[in-house]
Amino acid sequence: MTSRPLYTYKFKSSRLKEAKYDLNISFKEAKKRNEVISLADSQILRSIRYIQGREIDYEELEQLISRRDYLRRQKGDRRNYAELQETQDKINDMLLVPEYVTVFIEESSHYEHIFRNGIRLNGKTYKRLSCSAGQARNSTVVLCDTEIIDRLKELLNNGRDMSKPLAPSKFNAYFGLAGSSTHIVSEPRFIVIRDYENTTSFMANYLTENPDWDRDDTLDVRMIENMPMNRTDGMGLISPELSERWAKELGLDYIPAQWCIRQSFIKGMVCTFPIHQFCEEVAGGNYMVETIYKDASGNPIMADLRDYDMILTESQFKLWDSYPSLDVYIENYHKNHLYWGVSQFTPKRAKDTLTLNYQFIQTLDLDEEGVRKLSSQFVDWISGVSCDNYPYMLLYLMGVGDDENKLRNWMRSSDNWWLKSLMMCPDLMNDKYTRAKIRDLIRNRIQNGCMGEICVDGNFQVMVSDPYGFMQHACGLPVTGLLGKDEFYCNYWNERGVTQVDSMRSPLTYRSEHVIANLVKNEETEKWYRYCYLGFILNYHGHDTVMFAGSDFDQVVALRSDTQMKMW
Repeated sequence: MTSRPLYTYKFKSSRLKEAKYDLNISFKEAKKRNEVISLADSQILRSIRYIQGREIDYEELEQLISRRDYLRRQKGDRRNYAELQETQDKINDMLLVPEYVTVFIEESSHYEHIFRNGIRLNGKTYKRLSCSAGQARNSTVVLCDTEIIDRLKELLNNGRDMSKPLAPSKFNAYFGLAGSSTHIVSEPRFIVIRDYENTTSFMANYLTENPDWDRDDTLDVRMIENMPMNRTDGMGLISPELSERWAKELGLDYIPAQWCIRQSFIKGMVCTFPIHQFCEEVAGGNYMVETIYKDASGNPIMADLRDYDMILTESQFKLWDSYPSLDVYIENYHKNHLYWGVSQFTPKRAKDTLTLNYQFIQTLDLDEEGVRKLSSQFVDWISGVSCDNYPYMLLYLMGVGDDENKLRNWMRSSDNWWLKSLMMCPDLMNDKYTRAKIRDLIRNRIQNGCMGEICVDGNFQVMVSDPYGFMQHACGLPVTGLLGKDEFYCNYWNERGVTQVDSMRSPLTYRSEHVIANLVKNEETEKWYRYCYLGFILNYHGHDTVMFAGSDFDQVVALRSDTQMKMW
């Protein structure tokens, strides 16, 4: 799994305006001005290299990096300086993507000028290419060299029906998916089915704002009747066999429970589930599934799941109706050299400690005793830090890690020399500089703790809609799900004997966004959810995604049930 980041230029819009949107700058100068950033590889960057006929020889790259690091260690020998500079220049040339530029927009007038006229950089013209949802939240836009921008857009549009009407804001987000950082994985055999929707009724608090600042807002309680709930929003299923193959391709020694996937106009989460076993045992040997596409007679095209290892939903394939068939879509991404990728996957082990922030805490009704109980774990932890206890101090500075490779990579790449020195030589605990650094870190951590950044038992996990219910829907069976009303499943907490947790999704703004979940564990859950060693599984009957601020199925915080829970 290649992890070397690529280099791109990034400028503030005010800097470009100051240069009258015509800037000439060398890589070295941009590096000194912090105008070079590192990016993990993405489909956009791969497509740029494809258009330019430029491939990265990663074996040669690693050799150059090893040679550079060796020369850096020989600083006393001035004869090595020229070779060191030459080696670093070769590395920079291999990793720099000069056709791709990001701009941080500081004023709307700057964006208007750039949108209309583009910019000039080192004698070339750049115009707006994309702006993903995440980039929009951070006021960042992507520009591309006009010599290749039309060809790049052609590839990334992937032969879609250009006459199909689309909301500009939505298409902007969909097109921007190609900029997601991804690891390439082998192509799945997949189908696309309709989302499953049912309805639910629940009580809700309605808040009416008063125009007068000196008067409280009006709160009243109403019943929401038969609200439509998309139970498969942004979620699909992946077979254990394909999950295992992807894991091997990425060098993992375990099978992730959930994956975050990317392909042209496809995004979302897929959960590892025994798809074929379900068809055999629950669906009575029926493997035939209705897909979202129709034949010439207007009937749904049927698929035999024995020929497939992934099921996606229409909410994941954003522009499915811009293609006449799945075969045409697949043919296009082959022709346009667009690859399947994963942007995230569940870790081998979940963290055991969660750092809260003010958002999680502001919705609680805490008195002085409540604050004391909630912060007790953090207070005990920070009070134990001492320069006289080397192992405890090292754990405090480094955190708890379970991956030796990550630690080795950190030792090779980090420029935190004082901490690396402390790891190699415990006697440096008595060094005046080291003690001052540690005191500053502890002081900052205490200050952050006063603002709500405190440690509790909990972690982030992927929110999953009952995959058993998903398969019932896919196979045309009555949809009940394996979990009943008000029931949830989470193997992480079940293994610890916890039966109730508080679950939340950031950002929190109201007390109802704390979902108190009753966890279940039985023979059926252990059989069908056996690949979900991580994941927070929701039932098909509640309105929990509404309480999670209108979420689809992504990450959620889960806190254990103990004395802290009584304050929720």
